[in-house]
Amino acid sequence: MKKSLLFLAALLVAACGRDVPPTGSSAPGPSWLFLDKGPYTLTSHVDLTGEAGLVLVTDRSLMAETPDTVLTRTVTIGEDSLLTVALGKLEPGFYEVRLNDSLRFNIGVQPDKVVSKPDPQPDFDTFWETTLSELAEIPAEAQWELVPEYSNELRQCFRISFESLDGGIGGGIISIPVAEGKYPVFIQYMGYGAEPFYFDPSANPDRIDFLVSVRGQGIFKEARTDWIDRGLQDKADYYYRGAFCDAVRAAEIAAALDKADQDRMVALGESQGGALTAVAAALWGKFKVISIAVPFLGDYRDYARIVWWPVHEVMEAADKQGIDHEDLFTLLSYFDVKNLAPRITCPVVMAFGLQDPTCPPHTNFAIYNNLGTSDKCFWCVPTCGHAMWLEDSWPPVRDAFIAERL
Repeated sequence: MKKSLLFLAALLVAACGRDVPPTGSSAPGPSWLFLDKGPYTLTSHVDLTGEAGLVLVTDRSLMAETPDTVLTRTVTIGEDSLLTVALGKLEPGFYEVRLNDSLRFNIGVQPDKVVSKPDPQPDFDTFWETTLSELAEIPAEAQWELVPEYSNELRQCFRISFESLDGGIGGGIISIPVAEGKYPVFIQYMGYGAEPFYFDPSANPDRIDFLVSVRGQGIFKEARTDWIDRGLQDKADYYYRGAFCDAVRAAEIAAALDKADQDRMVALGESQGGALTAVAAALWGKFKVISIAVPFLGDYRDYARIVWWPVHEVMEAADKQGIDHEDLFTLLSYFDVKNLAPRITCPVVMAFGLQDPTCPPHTNFAIYNNLGTSDKCFWCVPTCGHAMWLEDSWPPVRDAFIAERL
């Protein structure tokens, strides 16, 4: 989907005041994210001049043969390339603006009011209680290997591995202060297929850093990378049942470290890492604060209405195995992060990119709006796609939110 981002400043919208409802603000001036009740006027510089046809469609119909059209206008764009068009009142949600079928970009309306109700199966809680009970029967022990080249007098670095559910192996890279004492623990969950990295031993010497690899990914990365398609025949065999347990087991091991301050446990992640962060907070429940950016695996049914990957790829895999789509969505509901979100009661800060074609904003807010905590806020970069990790504005917002709650 082509996005015209030319001439638009990187407008940043925040709703991150402690104990303040996420109403937010925008600067400098109008942006593509509307947080009030409307009516709305879209004002933006675009790379067009003259007369153009404008169509506004709902995001949840983008994969349809004929998307749902909210309005059509003929607009005149001046020589300064400034587009101004009255949109009227719009329902909370996300929309795609189409100009002459050549320029496309997303806008959002009151995202914290978007409704995407959890749809857990009747045995959802039992399924996860049984799963966690099975995990608890496996000793929470890790194998440790010192990594001298990333160790110094301040922190020592280790590669670790541990056994998890059904014999799966998880682990990661951990950096631990040398000096005696208790330290906050920052657990970072990795994105889908992301490459592992090592922590600078001289950076953040007053905390424990743990980069977590779930089975088949990170430091255990396999040649076959279609993790999301694995085990579709039965929810007990689905890849993310084991991967979610790996995320929980990593938290358990980190909390049990002699130098871990169990009252200052933090989790953070982007994309799949954001999903695993939320899942660990939901199933383990002992984090002080978490940060999730462009979180993955939220609201599978609507996901399939907005973008192709990953849900349609999973549907194709199901077709090859003779699995009915309704049965597939029933299975996926056990691993839908929005169904686990109500269990999360710690503070949460979330970042999203309004132009994200991989984890669309609607799927982010399917998680955010179902969180079981009122101490939450979101940060938006309207021009950003999925790569929130490249946005310089995000880390200061995230770090300030976390620091205040530690």
